[in-house]
Amino acid sequence: MDSMASTRNLDSWLGYISEQHTEVIDMGLQRFNQVLDQLQPHKPAPTVITVAGTNGKGTTCRMIEALLLQGGYRVGTTLSPHIWRFNERIRLHGHDAGDDEICAAFAAIDEARGDVALTYFEFSALAALYCMAQAQVDVAILEIGLGGRLDAFNAIDPDIAVITSIGLDHQAFLGDTREAIGAEKAGILRSGQHVVLGQNMPASVLQRCEELSLKPRCWGTDFSSASDIDQGTWQLSRQSQASLEIPLTAIAPHNIALACEAVADMVELDLDLIAKCSAAYMPGRMDIRQTKDRMWILDVCHNPDGVRFFLSELASRKLRPAYFVCAMLAGKDHQGFYQSVIDAVGKNVPWLFVDSYGDRQMTAHAIAKTLGEEACTADNMPQALTMAHERTEIGEVIVIFGSFSAVEQCTWLA
Repeated sequence: MDSMASTRNLDSWLGYISEQHTEVIDMGLQRFNQVLDQLQPHKPAPTVITVAGTNGKGTTCRMIEALLLQGGYRVGTTLSPHIWRFNERIRLHGHDAGDDEICAAFAAIDEARGDVALTYFEFSALAALYCMAQAQVDVAILEIGLGGRLDAFNAIDPDIAVITSIGLDHQAFLGDTREAIGAEKAGILRSGQHVVLGQNMPASVLQRCEELSLKPRCWGTDFSSASDIDQGTWQLSRQSQASLEIPLTAIAPHNIALACEAVADMVELDLDLIAKCSAAYMPGRMDIRQTKDRMWILDVCHNPDGVRFFLSELASRKLRPAYFVCAMLAGKDHQGFYQSVIDAVGKNVPWLFVDSYGDRQMTAHAIAKTLGEEACTADNMPQALTMAHERTEIGEVIVIFGSFSAVEQCTWLA
């Protein structure tokens, strides 16, 4: 272990773990398992819930957490990536883990790993498992970061598996088709599990369920969610239970329904419980702010399926964007994202592009050029938000989206 480990603060640790592997992404479980074997038993809690999918993982995890906390369980939850603080990645009993808890986890991991090179995400995932074990949680909710089969959290055998959605994203790692990506996501499945599947699952996911003799609970067959735009409500329908009429909140009904189905055997689902839990705040996901006489909606959607889902949720709440502020990462389907927005709302809504930051950062000018747009660009996010405010009217909706980086930069609104 580094001799300075005991004196490092969290920022120092984060700098340190970002330098311990030459690659940002190095998929595979061998290194992770090797360190996990040294660190602690493989199961961080008596019950483990793993959530995979292209979109909707974070909100589904947060809703599962809320339901279980209300049910009296001690809960640990992972979310990835964070937006404003690393602590967001590790939640214990409904709150972000403290700096001291995370630093202690990093110190233990650094000692256990010896000369094994771990990526930033592997360090983070091990820290989450360590913190949950130390906190003696009853249930661990693990959000898969990338794919499923080779994701670090797939080293843990879950009792409950949820796959929220399958769409095209991270094709360089997961494959170029929904079937290929579905097969990778289905790598979280195990024989004997309770499995919940979201809408429009590809055949590869259902085939893996059949191979493992699983009987998944499927959206649209065993349960469903449908919005009533006029009433501002949505209906949760489940087999052998009367339908429930629930107020619309910032969390999408589809994801609430998945969460309910995941824990249906653990908590007693009723209208009051679901309505209360669905009001939980989720940073950067349908994150609605009323400030400076405008409605600002922050969302991390960054692929065509994600933005279509996001815009359909806006429409179900009768919210029509008046201005878009967008920052995207390199390697994404920029044209598909842009066209999905145009298909949903038309070409009359102005766009303003901003630089993104991180290992796949992309300038505003590069994004606009990729789209063949004569769109406006801003030098930075504070300038972009000021311009958006000046170019809209009182009460209008301004959307900031395209990446986690876009939302991360919105400290002006935080």
